[in-house]
Amino acid sequence: MLAACGGGGGSAGTSSAGTGSGTGTGGGTFAPTPVGTLLGLQIRDKNGVVSPSVAAAGGSELVATLTTTAGAPLQDRTVVFEDAASSLLFVYPSGTAAKTDSSGVARVKINRTALNKFGSTSVSARFAGGSCDPCTATNAGFSASSANTLVVRADPPAFRLELRDEANQLTNAIGSSGFTTVRAALKFEDGTPVTQKRVDISGDPAKVAFPEGNSQLTDAQGIADVKVARAALTVNGAGTLNVNAAISAVSDTSGVVETTVVNGILDYQVGQANIGLTRLNLGTGGLPAYGNRPISVVATINGVAAANSPVQVTFNASCGTVTPSTVSTDSTGTAATTYSASLATCAGTTVTVSASAVGATPVSGTVAVAAPIATNVQFVTTTPQLIYLKDSVGTTQAQVVFKVVDSSGNPLPNNKLRLSLSNSATGVSLETVGNTAAVDLTTDSLGLVSAKVFSGTVPTSVNIKATLLDVNNAVTSIFSNSNLLTVASGRATQSSLSLAATKLSIEALNLDGETTVLTLSMADRQGNPVPPGTQVNFVSESGVLLPPVCFVPPVTPATASSPAIPTSSCTVSLRAQGTRPLNGRVSILAYVAGEEDFTDVNGNNVYDAGEQFDDLGRAYRDDNLKGVRDTTRQGLTVNITNNQYDTGEFQQPRVGTDACVPGVGCKGDGLWGAADVRRQATIVFATSTARIQESLLSTGGIKVTITDGNTSNNNSMPTGSVVSAATIDLTKDNNKVCSIAGENSVTILNSLEATITDFGFKDCDPGDAVTIKVTTPRGTATSRTFPLP
Repeated sequence: MLAACGGGGGSAGTSSAGTGSGTGTGGGTFAPTPVGTLLGLQIRDKNGVVSPSVAAAGGSELVATLTTTAGAPLQDRTVVFEDAASSLLFVYPSGTAAKTDSSGVARVKINRTALNKFGSTSVSARFAGGSCDPCTATNAGFSASSANTLVVRADPPAFRLELRDEANQLTNAIGSSGFTTVRAALKFEDGTPVTQKRVDISGDPAKVAFPEGNSQLTDAQGIADVKVARAALTVNGAGTLNVNAAISAVSDTSGVVETTVVNGILDYQVGQANIGLTRLNLGTGGLPAYGNRPISVVATINGVAAANSPVQVTFNASCGTVTPSTVSTDSTGTAATTYSASLATCAGTTVTVSASAVGATPVSGTVAVAAPIATNVQFVTTTPQLIYLKDSVGTTQAQVVFKVVDSSGNPLPNNKLRLSLSNSATGVSLETVGNTAAVDLTTDSLGLVSAKVFSGTVPTSVNIKATLLDVNNAVTSIFSNSNLLTVASGRATQSSLSLAATKLSIEALNLDGETTVLTLSMADRQGNPVPPGTQVNFVSESGVLLPPVCFVPPVTPATASSPAIPTSSCTVSLRAQGTRPLNGRVSILAYVAGEEDFTDVNGNNVYDAGEQFDDLGRAYRDDNLKGVRDTTRQGLTVNITNNQYDTGEFQQPRVGTDACVPGVGCKGDGLWGAADVRRQATIVFATSTARIQESLLSTGGIKVTITDGNTSNNNSMPTGSVVSAATIDLTKDNNKVCSIAGENSVTILNSLEATITDFGFKDCDPGDAVTIKVTTPRGTATSRTFPLP
């Protein structure tokens, strides 16, 4: 508010801001009277246009206009401009006064402190004047002071969004072919671009996709172009794209990062796409059986090849395979893949191949597949590789498999093979028992034929020849031979059996739990192995057999470097327990179903009437023993079986044979055939203490006989017992010391009978002594000392 002065002799004036009075003095002199003034404040850009926001590119001015209440400009008056405490803007020169011009206008520059900080602040313009003295017509009407305040903004940038088609023309639709571009321009109000700022675009994934990613940095003009495409060619309708960019700045006062997100939206339309399939290419001419061929089709969108919008095309074939079956069109709109007549059933037929896509009418064509040509016969396998003679207990039948293939190794169905035996004199038969003639078989869908082979009466290697027949059933020059099939015998014979024990003597006459392992080894009359699964029975006079029955284990399969390996033996254990025989000798019988030995006069490997054979009666266990003088063992009594059936001994019943009769024995039936072939073993249940007897003693050495403590039976001490000798120098001759010459111990080997051994002495005299000690596997020791004569 400025006070005006009245004229000479005039009366007081009146203003809107108040009233005043004065007294005229004459002569042109006035007393000051307060009246109203105006102080305007604006922001103007570099073009002088009024704006509420400070330009990002600079050039904005704060403009204050100083006038009288009557509107007259006040020139050459000082106006002070001041901004509030703010990190957004600065006025320069800050806090400096500016003089009004002839229009009463004072100006200062104003600018942003940073382009990434946004908000608003207050800026003031203040005029500090004095009283008019003297008051004249030119200065009447201003007050001593006045001020004005303006809210000034630092606005963030904004998006300008548009869609452009492949020809870079403005559009509102996302096309059905090619890519549409979202152009996002991020600029301030004055057009200043925001560069190198990431722009993110999102939309409904059911309608749109971003094939090159949905983010892009703005360029030097603040523009980011992002490609957008239809999510699927069948999508229709409208949608909205959301665009945003995050601008961050650190607060000058708190140091906290403040982020401003600039958002924009852009609506779009998705139009209908008409998809078609054309130019199906299945190649020319016929396709060889099992052959491959490239095939293709062209997809169109609205009648134009789908060059930029991939179309998924699915191929199908009535026979064979298409790999891959689903493919996308390339940059020419072509979907290409490979057809293969991969199945045997495709050969010699016409195959239909079709192509389809969502929204399109399928197209199809045909490929003629030629009939295959057989070029090879392959031997595949024989199962099992080992069979046994006719009427044996083992497997007597095998299956042999051949395969017909073309030049690429593909199997061929509906081809004929003639299978024949290389040697029919062995009694082997083909396909049916007794048949030795060739048989014709037709390959199945896998190009395979299989035939049964039956064993005969002679152990042999079997060879089957498979020859390809032509369409007229005539023999061709294409053939193959089998291998890996062997016909062995099966039934064990008496002469082939062997029964062995790991320990013939065990420390078991008075101790339970000691064991020995018994193994029966078998073969047929030609020395061939018996079949897996052959059962062997064991019976024992004492102890327990674990188990009492054993079976021949399976054959070890053949490998590339080794044929199949049969075992032809089986094993049980004998454990000491229960009542022991007084003489300590336990009889064990092993028997197995086999056949009687015979002399094959005519060499046909079959028993013929009149040929000599061993007529076996029932198998029995000979438990009773008798003593015989054995001069080879220095007159010692050795216990052996009496080799005849006695009352109460075990016998194995068999249909067609008479029971064993004491004094008569076990008679055979007079006919060659099956029998229980058998072997018997004796195991000593020895005492833990030994009997040590010397038979020769001198200063040069000692010979001793070692038996178990079972009187007069001359049984061996337990297998593995150790006999040791130690001298005692009693004469104390200073010139020599009585000692053992050579080894001072021996181990008792696997034997039923007494052990006789000797030890030599060195530097011994009459009166010296020697101690003989026997130590069993369980650690029981027996000693005896002999003075030297």
